[in-house]
Amino acid sequence: MFLDIVEKNDELKQKLNEKDLVFIKELIEGVDTADPQWPAKGRNADKAFLYEIVINKWNGIDVHRWDYFARDCHYLGIPNSFDHQRMLKSARVCEVEGRKHICFRDKVADNVYDMFRTQYTLYSQAYQHKIVNIIEKKITEALSAAEDKITKISPFAETPLRGEMSLQGRISGSRKRTKALASNEERVEKMSKLTDHIFEEILYSTDDKLKDARMKLEDVVRRRLPKCVGETRITQTEFKNNQILQNDWNEAVDEWNKLHPTVFLDKKDFSVDTVQLDSTYKEAENPINNVYFYRKRKPTEAFKIKKYEVSSLLPEEFTEYVGRIYYTKNSDGEEKDAKECFKWWRLGKNKILVYDEEEFKGNERLITKDCASLDGCGIKAIRSCKVLSGVWNLYECLNYSELEHTLQPEEEYHNPTEWGALDRTAPALSLRHERK
Repeated sequence: MFLDIVEKNDELKQKLNEKDLVFIKELIEGVDTADPQWPAKGRNADKAFLYEIVINKWNGIDVHRWDYFARDCHYLGIPNSFDHQRMLKSARVCEVEGRKHICFRDKVADNVYDMFRTQYTLYSQAYQHKIVNIIEKKITEALSAAEDKITKISPFAETPLRGEMSLQGRISGSRKRTKALASNEERVEKMSKLTDHIFEEILYSTDDKLKDARMKLEDVVRRRLPKCVGETRITQTEFKNNQILQNDWNEAVDEWNKLHPTVFLDKKDFSVDTVQLDSTYKEAENPINNVYFYRKRKPTEAFKIKKYEVSSLLPEEFTEYVGRIYYTKNSDGEEKDAKECFKWWRLGKNKILVYDEEEFKGNERLITKDCASLDGCGIKAIRSCKVLSGVWNLYECLNYSELEHTLQPEEEYHNPTEWGALDRTAPALSLRHERK
């Protein structure tokens, strides 16, 4: 769309050459300035820092984020603790290993954590909110149901703009209009007119072929939505394959029905959703790993700061995964039973607090399900634990093998020898709860 604007503006065409257009396009898309082989064509590697202003693929500190933080926090009424002015005032360019990067004063390292904490808050309270996600799903289903009629509502909707326009044809020296170029221009023009009117057109349509899509949108408008009966923190493995969580929930529903003969919950009435929430730029990484800082007395020497140098109160993890269970029927009585089933499943069924150091120290994790490998449950090994409910079996090897140790409910184990390990230095590497 930017290239289309340039093509229609004679003044811009005179001021911007082909290299400038490539450069602006790369600024919009972003370039990884840490790539050993310089990937950009608009500017040479000695101008690498310019690619860290708009879209920063190196560490995520860019004005794109600052803009939507300020805008969305303002309109959503969410407090924004991040002070971008403080970051901006301390920014300077330093050379690091032969390439220039934007660096910040060491005293603003805490602001970097504030920035990504604001990102986490926006995603958890707005962008990935449980109601927002279910509405998005409903609208997607409605558009899919209206697929055969969608082109009459919006001709462009059938073939959305894919990829990018060819720069070679778009900014050639002669700037001749080719047939392909004209086609691209037509698509861009339609793209600029693609608005939410599709929603209203379907919602107020009288076409019988749009009935299914219309009913889905009416559900959104009238808030006839699936109810979230509960959400829980899950493992990365469950997030990447939500069928694991779905199967686990289905088993819980079957067990609940057996324990409560007067109640019946149908597994078909539930759906599972998983989301990832980050307080960092790259999944699970410390957000300052790729940020360079400088000291007041040595403003040209860039260096990296360790997390413990910033604060001892910072979190151990910067990415979390959330699983949500939705009840799709409109029955208050069954919805209440579904919520009770969820509480029993994740909170009251089987719970154990585990630690990777003796005497309940180090990283702590609350585990409510079997872990064939503790890596998948967010901890490396178990050296002490507190059994909150249920009977648990610990194993000294992965996949429930080697020396099984049974732990009783409401018992505390300060070190491996207390649960029966022959060696105090032999931690448990897998665990599962005992089925009755």
